[in-house]
Amino acid sequence: MQHRVLWAPDAEEKLEKFLKSAADPGILAAAAREFDQHLITSPKEFGESRYDAMRIGFVFPIGVQFEVMDDVRTVIVHDVWRIDRK
Repeated sequence: MQHRVLWAPDAEEKLEKFLKSAADPGILAAAAREFDQHLITSPKEFGESRYDAMRIGFVFPIGVQFEVMDDVRTVIVHDVWRIDRK
């Protein structure tokens, strides 16, 4: 069964800022699409568990914090951040 994925307004705004300021926004957009695919098809197998229903996951160059609500087959992305290689 598939889950529906919702991005919290703050997380969506952060992602939009990252896309606007990125040297290559295509890489970030591809990572966001890959996140959505993981979260739609298998959110509990993606990333690492944190507390309660919260998880974190990474697809370079971004990371996300998300909540899996199995009873309503919904995933909410609460936060997103950039990962920079040093």
